[in-house]
Formats: sequence, C-alpha cells, structure tokens
Amino acid sequence: MNPPVRPKTCDGDLFIEVAGFYWNAHQDGMEYAIDDASSVIATNIFPLNNVIDAKYKTPDFTWDFGAKAAFGYNSPCDGWDIGIYWTWYKGKASSHDETEENTQTLIALWSVYAPIQGVITYASDIETNWRLKLNLVDVELGREFWASKYLTLRPHVGLRFAYLDQDFEINHRGGSWLANNGFSPPQLAYNNQVDLSNKFKGIGLRAGLNTVWNFGCGWALYGDLAASIVYGRFSVDHDEFNRPAESPFEKSTVLQTKETFRASRAILDLGLGLQWATLFCDCKYGFTAKLGWEQHLFFHQNQFWRVVRIGDSPGMVGLNAESNNTGENVFHQRRGDLSTKGWTLSVRFDF
Repeated sequence: MNPPVRPKTCDGDLFIEVAGFYWNAHQDGMEYAIDDASSVIATNIFPLNNVIDAKYKTPDFTWDFGAKAAFGYNSPCDGWDIGIYWTWYKGKASSHDETEENTQTLIALWSVYAPIQGVITYASDIETNWRLKLNLVDVELGREFWASKYLTLRPHVGLRFAYLDQDFEINHRGGSWLANNGFSPPQLAYNNQVDLSNKFKGIGLRAGLNTVWNFGCGWALYGDLAASIVYGRFSVDHDEFNRPAESPFEKSTVLQTKETFRASRAILDLGLGLQWATLFCDCKYGFTAKLGWEQHLFFHQNQFWRVVRIGDSPGMVGLNAESNNTGENVFHQRRGDLSTKGWTLSVRFDF
C-alpha cells in the first residue's frame, strides 16, 4: 500500500489556495495582412500580383495578469481530496501598421469589400485589436500518496467547465478605401471595420497527475500534467461595414454572417516549478508556496471565418455605378490552436 499524504494537518481537513500569474496568450491563424514591397497607384494595382520581399503581419500578443482560486476538503478516508479550482484570465493583442508612400503596400486578408478598381484589396493603414476572456472551473477528486521517501504522486480525475470568448477587430484605411475621382460618380473615402467573434462554452472530463520531488527542509520541485476533452458549443460571428471618412458617417454593411455548432476540443495543462511547504502551531496548520511556469494548450480554438474577394473586374462597373458587383466571395477557415503560458505564484493554507 502507498501511504497517503493528506490530510497534512492534525486538526483540519480544509484547504484554500490563491494564485496570481503573469501570462501571455497566442493563437495561430491570426495573420491579417501581407506586407508587400510593391507599390501601386489607384489606377494600376496589378503590381500587387507580384508579391516581393513580403511577410505576414500578425497582432502583437502582450503579457497580462490573471488569478486563480481554489477551495477543497482533505478526506481522512484513504487520503482522498476533493476541490474546486477557478482560473480567470484576460489576454489581448494589437497592432498598427502604416505604409511608406510608393515603397510598401498592405494586402488585406480579411475583407470582402470590392473596390471600384477591382482585382486586389489593399490598404495603407491597418489597425487590429484582439481580446480574450478565459474562465476555467475544474472539479477534482484526487489522492496524494508517497511513492518513495522523497516523491509523492497525486492522480486526479474530474470535470472541467470552459468558457473562452474572443473578439478580433480589424480596421482598414487608405488604399482600396481611398477617395478616387477617376470614376463616375467618384468613389468616396471610407473607413472599413471587420468585427469577428468566437465564443466557446463547454463541459468535459479531465484527468492528470501531480508530482512533488522533495529535497528536504520543505523544498521541492513540482511537475503537473493534465488533459481534458471538453464538449461544447461554438458561436462565430463575422461582420464587416464601411463608413464614409467624412460626415454623415452612415454605416454601410458589407458582410454579416453567423454560425453555431457543437464540437469536442482537447485541452492540455502543464506546470513545472519550485515549492516550499511547512507545518506550524503543533501541526495544526499547513502552508505551501509555489512559483513555476505553466503552459496551457487549447486545440483548434480559432474558428474565425476568413472571407476574401476574388475575380473583381476593373472597368466593368459602368457609369454612375457606386460599387463593384463583379467577382465572388471565397469563404474558408484558418484553423489554429490557442495557448497561454507564463509564471504563476500561488500560496496554499491547510487548516
């Protein structure tokens, strides 16, 4: 038999744990433009078909703070424990790109707008803003036991409730949205905005293993691994509209789509760090402090629809036309994984 570690204290069976962390979130498939070394003028955009010395532009994902909290019960029955763990985090990313005149062009990758000059949609100014709201609630049933004199293992099983809310806003200016007097009537100058929303809510099974490698005097290394399969519902929105750059600023809808579907998604949790633990007041209370690196991987969370325009024909719109109705929309998804990573400092009190 493997002797249990919990309960740790002599007079108590409850525990409270709080943590603060500094994480960075990153998601694949967020490219919003191609930075092309080709330059164009409104009446001749065909050089953009030759992509030269180009690179994809993605938002700059920043670091931000979050919090964790847990409450549980250490059972004297074979050392089992049960607890509720809550994780809250807000991630963000942003960018702002402006081209240098006659030396650089930004080819838009998310806009379905068909300018009068047709063929290729491009901008001279693009600004993006991505926001993530992450809420995880885990219910765990585990047992920590001594595998040797210095090593403890804690297998655990339970449920995970996951809520991930993403918003991605892209603003285009200049280029295809620039005022153009070469047509009748002239094309007005517009500001373009693409609004994307990707929400996921689900519940599923979670299992993992926590390890503590004790050195002595309360010091130890810890390593945690857990995996979960969460079944839930995606809600994906994609809206695009133009506003004239000058009054009256009336919004003109270019695209409006919505999709909902159910799917299962895998989540992987990893943690590694250093901890210090002690008992005090004649073994009545226990205290543990931990500092370590965490990484969480949310598979296939990027479900944004990317919509681009192809086949526009310049010179086919005729006189008195206000828009280009040639060509067609191409819809596809740029799948990608979401990850969070960073440093976590936690303290735990057993009583």
